[in-house]
Amino acid sequence: MATLRDVAELAKVSVTTASRVLNGADESHPVSSGVRASVISAAATLGYRRSAAGRALKNGHSNLIGVVASDILDPYFAEMIRGIEIAAAECGHVTVLANANRDPHQERTKFQVLREHGASGIVFCGSDIEGSPGTADLAREVNRAVGEGTRVVSLAPRGFVSTEIIVDNEATAYALTQHMLDLGYRDIAFAGGLPGLTAAELRIRGYQRAMYECGRLPRVVGRNGMSQMTGREATQQLLRAPDPPDSIICTNDETAIGSLAAIWQAGLRIPDDIAIAGIGGTATGRVFDLTTIELPLAELGRLAVDYIVRKPDEPPTAPDCALREGRTTRATRAVRDSV
Repeated sequence: MATLRDVAELAKVSVTTASRVLNGADESHPVSSGVRASVISAAATLGYRRSAAGRALKNGHSNLIGVVASDILDPYFAEMIRGIEIAAAECGHVTVLANANRDPHQERTKFQVLREHGASGIVFCGSDIEGSPGTADLAREVNRAVGEGTRVVSLAPRGFVSTEIIVDNEATAYALTQHMLDLGYRDIAFAGGLPGLTAAELRIRGYQRAMYECGRLPRVVGRNGMSQMTGREATQQLLRAPDPPDSIICTNDETAIGSLAAIWQAGLRIPDDIAIAGIGGTATGRVFDLTTIELPLAELGRLAVDYIVRKPDEPPTAPDCALREGRTTRATRAVRDSV
């Protein structure tokens, strides 16, 4: 079946222009008769048929909000998505979720499909990986879409133009490391991360800064993932070392849970023998009573929906979070001491 993008490419116009012509929603953005004829001819040539979503468009947009998630199995993103879905339902919108597996090629493809279906806005949950093949192509696609009026929101640092509603990852990790130092720990290791993944790199930087400021050498291991298995293997490596640490900060709660498993399997006690802390404050972490920095994950999702559905002249509905077009930064510093 021909897609809206196929029509746009044949007519040599943008997807947005093709959508406006075919959905009769171009009154506020008029196009020339030549462009209109080209789009209609391309659609007829390809046998293009509008989807149900396309037929329901109003002013060029539907009641759909697209969500592109880095990993839907990660509870960190699941809580963001839950916040998006609840807020979207409250204002009569439906969310369409696409899992991208941290692959910029998949992100680009799914972003294009969501645009073709006239999504009111598209939310990216998760950072990009700097230098990853396809990242530049994705950035160009998103930048073009934003320039054409698509509302794009990022809930993590990204390398393209969008409104960002994010936590300050460096400040968060710095605050957690300072907290562990205040508790008396000195040989603090850091586990987990992915080279080039912006959020993870910023957390490592915050940890390193806090360690250097107190005259301690940082020790980072397991920079090959942010999963429970990563945490388990990194912790096993640390425990086998001649000088194991007295505490471990993990890049997220999933990594910390894997770390907990390795420590229990080694017959050690937490925190008597070694302490563990994570970042995220996810429901899974709460089950294990994990010491963690709690981030406002569901609130980030709600703010993303608020930005997408509100009219241009309406103020944001988050008086405790200074939202402005382009970038919003919020760091939650509340640490729960459980273990």
